[in-house]
Amino acid sequence: MSALESKNLPDITGTWILNRKYSTDPEDVFALQGVPWIVRKALKHARLSLQLWQTKSNASSGGETDGSPGLTDASEPVTRLRLKQVVSPGNFDSEGTYPVDGTPQELSLPIFGDLTMRLQFINTSGILEDVIREKLEKFSINKEVIQELAKNSTKGWDAEVIWGFEEIEGSKYLTRNISTTKGNDKVIARMVYHLEN
Repeated sequence: MSALESKNLPDITGTWILNRKYSTDPEDVFALQGVPWIVRKALKHARLSLQLWQTKSNASSGGETDGSPGLTDASEPVTRLRLKQVVSPGNFDSEGTYPVDGTPQELSLPIFGDLTMRLQFINTSGILEDVIREKLEKFSINKEVIQELAKNSTKGWDAEVIWGFEEIEGSKYLTRNISTTKGNDKVIARMVYHLEN
């Protein structure tokens, strides 16, 4: 099933299931990111889902803030993305809530280790990776996307992940286009998700 027609950025609330038919095999990305071989093999056959809740609140209201200073005015509503990744079978589930305003976040994930990450809304013209920018400027359903910039200093890699909606074979899907760089090596992949019934 494709994403519901009513779904569009900036709202990606829902439960999204990885569609392996349209997704890139993540083996090369995980290998570059230093994910252990046994974990990569488990992920290759696991069911991956993303449960997403998107909310807006005033940064000064204290409702959902985590105490981190935002990059926007405190009186402006801040979009927050609560993300729960479920891997079945396996013991790699993760959950967190992140402001989508460019604020750096320190986090630790079972698969990827300690990261610095920030999320923000950007126009497709602001995508850093040329290959991804050119593709989404042509095929993205709308021009606003979520840019996720992640860095693992310990393992020495950086990633730009672009969340958006694309039309694939006549249906709309949530996609995460990923560019991972480590030294002189770079891997580009696309993860495609359909909305769970």
